[in-house]
Amino acid sequence: MAHRHAIRIRLTALLLTASACFAHAQEPAKHIVFTCSLASSIPAVARLESYYRDAFAELGYTFEMRERPSKRAIAEAAAGASDGECARVKNTLAAQYRSALTPIDVVVGSTTINIWSRQREPLTLKSLGQPQNTIGYVDGNEASRQILEKLSAKLGDQAPNVIAVNSHQTALRMLAFGRLTHCIGPQVSYKAAAVTASLTGQVFDAGILYTAQAAPLLNNRHRDLLAPFTRELRAIVSERGVIETY
Repeated sequence: MAHRHAIRIRLTALLLTASACFAHAQEPAKHIVFTCSLASSIPAVARLESYYRDAFAELGYTFEMRERPSKRAIAEAAAGASDGECARVKNTLAAQYRSALTPIDVVVGSTTINIWSRQREPLTLKSLGQPQNTIGYVDGNEASRQILEKLSAKLGDQAPNVIAVNSHQTALRMLAFGRLTHCIGPQVSYKAAAVTASLTGQVFDAGILYTAQAAPLLNNRHRDLLAPFTRELRAIVSERGVIETY
């Protein structure tokens, strides 16, 4: 009788151990995905991804970034298809996304918002404000949209035409072919697009509108990660520096 009781105890212990191991194996991996509108061919993007990967690793998460067009990148982050967005110009988050996304209070990158043209001559925003001009920007790039919206509101009937396109390559191709007179947007993206689309020497950087600071966005379902991720990311940026791309 005692022998049988001992066997039952051992079997019960084995079953409990196996059950615990199975439950542990079934636990979902702690994995974070950021969508990113920056082209993966830009050297600084790999460095940016390493900042996030190392910050989340300190919190017990694995991390990856997935390249998406600008509008889709932020839409997926807001809808929860990803956990956040890699870099957006500070203080330009569109109202429609504010209930779903929180900007992380850490500047990770710096670039300039520039004018691109078919001529090398330097331009200003004021010089773009003519009704015969057609200016392109990338849909989903809120910083560019806000600049052009303010210009149009100021000029009224004398404002230039504005066209939203789906990518920086498309914008530069339309510029090269004469369908646009100018483009505006982040210099880091236009420089990469000019090379990728083989348009170097056909379209030109025609001037800086302003210097922009960028920070990541986190989906609000991860509110519990907001403070610790901010802490870890701030420590990394403090040690390795803000990524400057001009």
